[in-house]
Amino acid sequence: ASFEQWLPAPPGVPRYSAFFLAGVLAMVTFVIAWNSSYAFFEDMQSGIFHELLTYPFPRRTLLLGKLIFNLFFALLASALCAVAAGLLMDLHFSMTVWMQVFLMLIPGMAGWYFFYTVLALKLRGFNAYHTTTSAIFLALNFISNVFYPVSALPHWLRAAAWLNPVTWQNDLMRWPILGGPFSRTLQIEAAAFLIFTFAAYLLADHALNAPVE
Repeated sequence: ASFEQWLPAPPGVPRYSAFFLAGVLAMVTFVIAWNSSYAFFEDMQSGIFHELLTYPFPRRTLLLGKLIFNLFFALLASALCAVAAGLLMDLHFSMTVWMQVFLMLIPGMAGWYFFYTVLALKLRGFNAYHTTTSAIFLALNFISNVFYPVSALPHWLRAAAWLNPVTWQNDLMRWPILGGPFSRTLQIEAAAFLIFTFAAYLLADHALNAPVE
């Protein structure tokens, strides 16, 4: 790809495109979660959401049902990214690697879906929703290692990047793509992301079961 000519690979990485691919796959889950939360927000504004809450099934079922659809959509989008990576950037990996990548997508999709669902259920007004979610999207992605390693960030931003769940997810996505051992840092990031996902689920479940205005 053309950007290989002017974007050098980080230390220890053979090609920048392989480094960036993991970031793209992580962003797939982030963007799908954002769009899904907007559907929640739109339904609340139109009144359809309030009607859904009268249906004879637990509200948690609605939350988890949309997650299953989002997971399917994320896997499909990631598969298309994998095909594009092979055709356009000459990145080819074994089926085992792709299976590991797709498994990493599941907690990533769940965490961001629950996170953005909380925002959709709590924010009121289109301006508040779009301003807040857009600001979060930009901040979390640029203060992370989506486009470049944390070591390339200014020193005063590195601590924030290491505390960013996007960084944890990117590192976990890069592990099967770039290879190497599942290091202590990756283990900590995996545990931290699972905690983030569970906390986001609890908040989303509470917001969904709380009185809705």
